[in-house]
Amino acid sequence: MFHLLLFTLGLVFLGTTSNLVDCVAMELDLDRFEQISGFNLIDFSKMRVRKFNRTTYVLDGEFELFEDLNDKYQGAVTCAYSALGNNQWNEYPFKISKDKLCNVFNGAYKEYQEYFVESTNLPRVGDDWLCPFPKGKYWVRNLAPKADWVPKVVPAGYWRLTMWLYDTKDEVVFKAHFFMKLTKGYF
Repeated sequence: MFHLLLFTLGLVFLGTTSNLVDCVAMELDLDRFEQISGFNLIDFSKMRVRKFNRTTYVLDGEFELFEDLNDKYQGAVTCAYSALGNNQWNEYPFKISKDKLCNVFNGAYKEYQEYFVESTNLPRVGDDWLCPFPKGKYWVRNLAPKADWVPKVVPAGYWRLTMWLYDTKDEVVFKAHFFMKLTKGYF
């Protein structure tokens, strides 16, 4: 009888451990933002990651887009992972592949805009096609990204997201890095 009880408890435990991944909470903490190139196209010099309160860092500031962005450019986002945060980055397959910007705006941008539209004056994409992305001054206020868009299988650690813009000759005309830390646990 005792063995049957242990066996039953074991089955219950095994049945619940498959759902433990779903129970793990994730936090995404911004570290810094750096524009590497493309200052003649976009100026992010007034964009900063700053401390909002004791535990939260936010993206805050303004940037200026000097030219309408249309299909004469291609965009991509790549991710790199560093388990220890020691700048030994390994490229990760989680990315937005290089595509014409109008497709990016009406695809990936549209899909993820719910995570930032309340904190910025960036154009919103609805049922209408957004192209070109209009030049102008844009602002971001107290944007603290949530981690619910990150797949559960992505490992905890330090992450670098790189935004790329390419011209028609496939040369890089803009590059910027977002650095952040993903923490997993039972918060």
